[in-house]
Amino acid sequence: MSTEPATTPRAPEPLGSIAEWLERGLLLLGTVAFAALIVTVALQVLARNVLGMGMAWTLDLAQLLFAWCIFTGAAIAVRRNAHYRVELIPEHLTRVLAVLGLSAFIVSMVVVGVLLWSGWAMVEVTARRHNQALGISQAWFYAAIPFGAAASAVFLLERVSITLGRLRGERDSAA
Repeated sequence: MSTEPATTPRAPEPLGSIAEWLERGLLLLGTVAFAALIVTVALQVLARNVLGMGMAWTLDLAQLLFAWCIFTGAAIAVRRNAHYRVELIPEHLTRVLAVLGLSAFIVSMVVVGVLLWSGWAMVEVTARRHNQALGISQAWFYAAIPFGAAASAVFLLERVSITLGRLRGERDSAA
């Protein structure tokens, strides 16, 4: 099992800076969404079990926040190379690992492309639907999908840039 470096390798500029700022923004968004999710669910449980009354909007808000937490977190995991993977090739076979990494990049970009395309289609389909409990467009529930996919695409481009640099024998940029 290999260990990741203490700092995330960075791509050449400007991609490295863009990815850094994007990750910071996603961390802030994800943190705020997660905190709001905890408060919303706690309020829902308190209202139902202690006060004996239901609050219809809390369920919808919790679902909205959960979707945004999932897709911002997934994009951050792409940047940090933290998704599950199986390591079968020894680390000293760097060219083989690089080719497999590039293959994984292609497959990942296809998946991200499907998420981006189908997520945007859902946003368009639900744009005119109104969520009665929250008073917002239903599209906000689905907007997290193309948003997270677009962020993941940026991070995948950063990772492939680093991999190609390693193939050429370049050193990683300092964070």
